[in-house]
Amino acid sequence: MPTHIDVLLGDYVSCIEYNKRAILADLKLMKISPDTFDTASFYFGYSVHNFHMVVYGGIMGGFESVAMDTAMELNQYLTEDLLDRNPDLALYLESYSALEVHVLIRFGRWEEILQIPFPCSSQMLYRHAILHFARGLALANTGQIEQSIVEADLFDKSRLNPIAKKRTLHNNIVSDVLAVDAPMLRGEIAYFSGRFEEAFSLLRQAVELQDGLNYDEPWGKMQPIRHSLGGLLCDQHQYEEAEQVFRQDLKLHPNNPWALVGLAISLNGIAHSQDFTTVTARETKDILLEVEELRISLAEQRKSKYADSNDIAIPCACCTNTLRD
Repeated sequence: MPTHIDVLLGDYVSCIEYNKRAILADLKLMKISPDTFDTASFYFGYSVHNFHMVVYGGIMGGFESVAMDTAMELNQYLTEDLLDRNPDLALYLESYSALEVHVLIRFGRWEEILQIPFPCSSQMLYRHAILHFARGLALANTGQIEQSIVEADLFDKSRLNPIAKKRTLHNNIVSDVLAVDAPMLRGEIAYFSGRFEEAFSLLRQAVELQDGLNYDEPWGKMQPIRHSLGGLLCDQHQYEEAEQVFRQDLKLHPNNPWALVGLAISLNGIAHSQDFTTVTARETKDILLEVEELRISLAEQRKSKYADSNDIAIPCACCTNTLRD
């Protein structure tokens, strides 16, 4: 799978293109040889990985439609009924059952998240937990703080289920992946409650936990926590730390538009800071040149046929409207 290289180099279009071809080949094989390749077979796990790669490429590349369409297509195969009939599959496949929820989080579709029903099957542990996480984010971002705290408590209860230690998401244990989300959710709740320093402390903790996950391709988290941390730092005009946050993210996830726009915002903020003792005129000129280069890179990235819109204006949907001005 050459797209393992593509995704690490930030070629999200190739990641999507070639995995879509792989999915088509797998679906043909499913029809040609159902006895050896059906949803209950071990090989189906490889096909699920192809779906995962497309959705990840769409999320990181800022391509909403292809990410959502692919996630919903996978949900037609990776169903509650399948896992109820084949509970052993849940050990390594159930964690892929919530990909469309990650898409909705990435693009800030808060109202849609709140309309998703919870699964009925006890096998859907990860999906159940991640829905509480998503609902908590949606409620916090729409100012419904008390309800978001309730969801955060329910998320903690779900993620601490001992079964989560027996489930995997490729190279990581599900309980470890969900542990990253816990301080992120509490951090966003703190932020929208006006407790900014507490929020940043929790988000930095989430970043540290994310960096501690096992190496994986794609990475264990569908959305880097640094996008939230850096964006909210910019929101509070803490541009110097935000700059370092986005530079580090671009080392891990090259060319992703979320960090490109975040770095441009933070550098622009530094260049126009009233604290002229730390930024000289020459440095300001160099900074603004880099900002222009970042905007050119972003414009080129948005020329992809998968780009739903040329407008990615903020590094995370959690950022308030101040960054859009």
